[in-house]
Amino acid sequence: MRAGALALLASCLAASAAGQMPRPAPEIEFAPVTGGSGTMRLSQFRGKVVALEFLLTTCPGCKFSGQILARLQREYGPRGFQAIGLAVDPGAAARIPVFAAETGALFPIAVYNDASARNFLQTPMMLRVSYPQLAFIDRKGNLREHFRGEDPRMSPAMEEANIRKVVEALLAEGEPAKKAPPRRKK
Repeated sequence: MRAGALALLASCLAASAAGQMPRPAPEIEFAPVTGGSGTMRLSQFRGKVVALEFLLTTCPGCKFSGQILARLQREYGPRGFQAIGLAVDPGAAARIPVFAAETGALFPIAVYNDASARNFLQTPMMLRVSYPQLAFIDRKGNLREHFRGEDPRMSPAMEEANIRKVVEALLAEGEPAKKAPPRRKK
């Protein structure tokens, strides 16, 4: 019986770690070390599809995700995509320029607080968090997807395809329907 109770507790904790979705993305403020200047707010990107990468500047998986987001920023930026990196590790400010150079990230990357990141993601403090954590926000400001570092969707072989799938679906939601060419009069 004890093993069954532990399994139930683990299941409940995993479900609570997922957080409610979709939900309005909470407002956050950040001051980019690279890729921007001054204080920025998440709400200023309303109307764009945003991918937030909560990262550790020395994490190989975070660098891999950063490279993917850098490619997607160049490719989908003109269609309304915005990547943002938020580094939660102590001493990150000094390492962010190196992270940006290694990943090719030209998007904003800022120092952020781990507890605030957990709050944003609705992840209980008692749970271990694997980085990176990717949060996808639609054009209306709603958090729609969350990929965790331990998520099978984040496996190196499938990560880019899975991220592209989410970004393309969210971009398509806000794109105006293509108009048919006008008919010529005879």
